[in-house]
Amino acid sequence: MRARLAADLTDPAKELRALLRQAVDDLARDPRGVRAREALTASYFSGAPTQEAAARRLGLPYGTYRRHQRQGLDLLCEALWQQELHGTR
Repeated sequence: MRARLAADLTDPAKELRALLRQAVDDLARDPRGVRAREALTASYFSGAPTQEAAARRLGLPYGTYRRHQRQGLDLLCEALWQQELHGTR
């Protein structure tokens, strides 16, 4: 896989980040993915120093935030897997 990335991508880290960002944003297309997208964005793209800080930023209790984050990770993994299998989003 590493050789494939090196061969196919000009800047693998930048392009992987863009792929992940787009996949996270796409979660909001489905109503059940809106809160999941918010939790993932706060956690991984908005520079929150801790998960507790991300929960506070979203105005959520920590347990609720973690539930949305877990759901987001599950939805994200499934979406990326489907994209890999079928070449679609």
